[in-house]
Amino acid sequence: MSYSRWSHSPFYTYWCSSKAERKEDELFACHVDLESQVIITYEECKKIEDSLMSIKGKINQIKDDEEATELQGYIKEFISDVDHKYLTEIRGGQ
Repeated sequence: MSYSRWSHSPFYTYWCSSKAERKEDELFACHVDLESQVIITYEECKKIEDSLMSIKGKINQIKDDEEATELQGYIKEFISDVDHKYLTEIRGGQ
């Protein structure tokens, strides 16, 4: 699932497919250009989601608070999607 694409953002972000068996191991991918990407686990995303400084520290190519805030939104969407997926699985689709 893509959260942002380069046509509207300086980032290309998505939920990266993996063989994670725990939600803490699910992967958020952030490409800042064609050659650079940062992969962040759900667990790491939870630690940095509320801190622009932590987000900028994790992805050095972020230029300013505006970009960090944009990326923060994508991280929060990823967390919400992962939480929903695992909650649905636990409840058997309920």
